Amino acid sequence: MERDYKLEAAERITKAREALLAGRPWILLLKEAFFHRDNNLTSWRSHQRFFKWCEANPEEAAAALRILWAEGATVINRIRGFLAKIPAEAVSGLGSRLTIASFLHMSIDPGSYPHYKEMQLRKGYDLTGYPRPKGGAAEAEMYAHALGFFDQFAKEASTRGLELRDRLDAQSVLWCVIGAGPIDSFSPEEKNALLRYLGEGSIEAIAMESKAEIRDEAVGPTPRVLEDLADELLLDPNYMRRIERLLKDKRQVILHGPPGTGKTYVAREFARFFSPVEAIEMVQFHPSYAYEDFVEGFRPSREGGAGFVLREGPLKRLARQAAKRPEVTHFLIIDEINRGNLAKVFGELYYLLEYRTEQLNLLYSDDPFSLPENLWVIGTMNTADRSIALVDLALRRRFYFVPFFPAEPPIEGLLRRWLQRHKPEMEWVADVVDRANKLLGRRQAAIGPSYFLDPNLDEEKLNLVWEHSILPYLAEQLIGEEERLEEFTLNRLRIEG
Repeated sequence: MERDYKLEAAERITKAREALLAGRPWILLLKEAFFHRDNNLTSWRSHQRFFKWCEANPEEAAAALRILWAEGATVINRIRGFLAKIPAEAVSGLGSRLTIASFLHMSIDPGSYPHYKEMQLRKGYDLTGYPRPKGGAAEAEMYAHALGFFDQFAKEASTRGLELRDRLDAQSVLWCVIGAGPIDSFSPEEKNALLRYLGEGSIEAIAMESKAEIRDEAVGPTPRVLEDLADELLLDPNYMRRIERLLKDKRQVILHGPPGTGKTYVAREFARFFSPVEAIEMVQFHPSYAYEDFVEGFRPSREGGAGFVLREGPLKRLARQAAKRPEVTHFLIIDEINRGNLAKVFGELYYLLEYRTEQLNLLYSDDPFSLPENLWVIGTMNTADRSIALVDLALRRRFYFVPFFPAEPPIEGLLRRWLQRHKPEMEWVADVVDRANKLLGRRQAAIGPSYFLDPNLDEEKLNLVWEHSILPYLAEQLIGEEERLEEFTLNRLRIEG
């Protein structure tokens, strides 16, 4: 199954390649390859963005694809030349760019050139002891490294009595082991042995808690929907799966941590990954935000006349929309949820957050109202701004809380991973931030990585960020201890390293 659907995907890409090289219309054939219902090899977010760029720039896209699909060239030159022609606006992120390039390159020979998925390969490297690519390696070199790994994988399998036909077989075996885990025919001893081998970092270690989930995922080609998003965000796919499971279970989560840990960004990208833009609402709570803003309330008439009209807030509006489209998951993102007077904002909806199948009459309209099952809520909370201990206990019971702290998963090591991928010459910045956080010694107020995730980051930009963002923030945290600020200068932290 793992092999066959990839071969079918390669056939669809081949049709587009043959049409382009023959001078025939090719754009619709490329669209079919990307948007086919069985394609789970590329993230829909990435290939949608790439395809839109192709539609808007057909001549540039055709020139890039001719390089990728050129006869006689080496795989490294094909991929290097292709990606050199593809701007960041078409597809960004080293892993995502290479996934798109390798997917299209499968039309050359899918058995010899399987598609590239960074998270699975990293896990495969670590499980087998095969070295990871050198830090700062370019996309083409990373792909060549992966092909070498599959060759070694096949060789090692042969010595153990498993004959693999090609690299695609090797990739498929690896994907099955990492992606599906033990199967029902395994004995309990075999299941436990495989789980011990995969370890806590395996893609399915968390999913093993739900037999039904494994059974669903083990049938047919596995839709690894969160791996592409995790790759783009440089987060552990296990943790992304955990957030998904928490939302499926309670439909409400709060991401909490100090500023700069990517809470709002991850919430927004998570929602966009699963739902169309029109199914997502985002609001930000603040001290003057009220029930009338959030659910419904009387507001001055917009028609210019005297009087007030009853107007829906974002929650009621999105709930109505979700009820009309039960097949679509809708997201309400509440930024800075702890900055509002939660009892005042939610009102009677506290009850509905816990009892989704029941109805209540709303305060102003007296209309019966319920929260649809397909309406998920993600809140974000800045722990440096206001302690979680101040959050209404009734709300705490209705939300799962997901920590976003620099020294803990899933944010732990994020800055280093980003620098290794995008700015390897600046990797030392991660050491500086780690030292500063250790020196500060305050989990709730640690310096987050988002300040430094800038594609234009260099020493000059770093100095600006440190002087005008980090030090003012630390000064606020160290009120009464101002003499300690000297310990947090960038030069001093670098010297101490």
